[in-house]
Amino acid sequence: MPDRRALRRASATAAALLLVALLAGCVGIPTSSGVNAGQTITEGGSNSFAPLPSGPQRNATKDEILTDFMQAATSSDSDYAIARLFLTKDAARSWDPNASVLIREAAPLQTSEPGDIIDYSVVTRASVTATGVYTEDNRQATADLAFGFTKVDGQWRISKLRDGIVLSRQSFAQVFSENALYFFDPSYSYLVPDVRWFPARIGVQSRIVTALLGGPATGLQQGATVSAFPQGTQVGSAVEVRAGLAVVDLSDDVNTASNTDKARMLQQLDQSLGLQATITVKGAPIAIADAAVPKAILPTAANPSELLRRGAKFGFEPGLRPIGRISAQVVAADATAVTLGRDQSTAALLGRGGVLLASDDLTSPRLLDTRPGLIPPSIDPQRYVWSVPHGDATAIRAYSPDGIAHTVATSGLPQGSTIVALAVSRDGTRVALYLETNAGPRLVVAGILRHDSVPASLGDLVDLPVSSAAPLDATWMDDRTVATLASGPSGDTVTAYEIGGPSTDLGVAEGARRIVGGNGQDQLRVLTDTGAVLQVRASGWQSTGITASVLATQQ
Repeated sequence: MPDRRALRRASATAAALLLVALLAGCVGIPTSSGVNAGQTITEGGSNSFAPLPSGPQRNATKDEILTDFMQAATSSDSDYAIARLFLTKDAARSWDPNASVLIREAAPLQTSEPGDIIDYSVVTRASVTATGVYTEDNRQATADLAFGFTKVDGQWRISKLRDGIVLSRQSFAQVFSENALYFFDPSYSYLVPDVRWFPARIGVQSRIVTALLGGPATGLQQGATVSAFPQGTQVGSAVEVRAGLAVVDLSDDVNTASNTDKARMLQQLDQSLGLQATITVKGAPIAIADAAVPKAILPTAANPSELLRRGAKFGFEPGLRPIGRISAQVVAADATAVTLGRDQSTAALLGRGGVLLASDDLTSPRLLDTRPGLIPPSIDPQRYVWSVPHGDATAIRAYSPDGIAHTVATSGLPQGSTIVALAVSRDGTRVALYLETNAGPRLVVAGILRHDSVPASLGDLVDLPVSSAAPLDATWMDDRTVATLASGPSGDTVTAYEIGGPSTDLGVAEGARRIVGGNGQDQLRVLTDTGAVLQVRASGWQSTGITASVLATQQ
């Protein structure tokens, strides 16, 4: 007997191919009765044949037209050609579905209003901009959208609507894909991700390149990151993928760049597209002479093992293996918090007397900051130690390795706010701050603006949607995600906040007081008030069998 599932898959694929063929031939969907045939659907270059939504049904009511239009908007094929069948010709021409995405959390409410208008009310807390920037709020809000209707050849069609589309969270996850654009830190040593969301099936490579040329999102602007592409560079023809090679056609601006910058452009494209890329101008490959350009890296924790202090020992598990001269200085300072630098030759400590620097170049830790009430410090790739007192989030200082203090301007931070955690990203371009303000907790990420590598000020703040639970700690989980520890009615909870993506509840870690990141969720660790080190598993937070008095962060 034939496999029924195979038959169903074959039938679904055949139906999808037939529908594409009908539309490509300008025949239109049979149920449209010839009303507004819409744009021609051409081959989109996708190898997946997801079921396509239907066009408008004959004699459908206004409510049915609106409901089916929303379903049709789940397909971006040929610039949302099926969804445009539900619109009048003028509306189909003017509607820009790529302007935004509103992500609804529950079923919509449709209410008929006078004048052939339907009010479409949705509960939402997340949206996506035209450039693919995802934003999530910590509270739900109601959005009311008005749709105007008119009859065309006796059939209802939508004549007035706002630009953009509305998707359920489930549909959004199915039809949009997460993509990371990559920019450089100002030293060109590290690649920095900028998460964007685009329709997954059609033309995603061209959207990625267009967004990359448009520059980084808020939080990575103002010089926090840089791009190798000359300003004003535009996409020429659509990106083509040939035998695994992405052919990226760009405007003539790229020919004005140096060979070094051209090599860096290729690295940005390779990393952003996830494919090896080649650059053409008007179809002709550009010449890139061999240039000894060091490759920028994606920074990860140097050692996946836990780094901790237990009694008079400090080092990596198992066995508390010592780290040069660092371990002895951690113990000598009686450190209660440690962040180890990327090169493992320096560390920022909170210990006896305040914030200190431990270094292989020193025989004893150097006292940097003696202000009262200091929180655990951080350290960046340039070896600057970041320090701030709990009682004043705006009083951030960055100390050079020789002990010189530099005040970091923080004009965007709310006056009167306290701070429980400050963490510099491993690439040194961003800092995460977990605050308690008059309006409640805030988790913000800001670009670090430097003068000759010296931290000078914070860039624009990007808010992440934390709850009202009391802040305890925060850490970088990876190069695009900050994890928090907060205490609320449900216990001590851990949440991961992707910058430019959705947040994820990682459950309750009862008694947790400190959290440190590694390379992703699997390497998150928390330290409890009893000294137990916990790790997250599918069933919740579980003991690693390790105990510690201090759980250290690795940059």
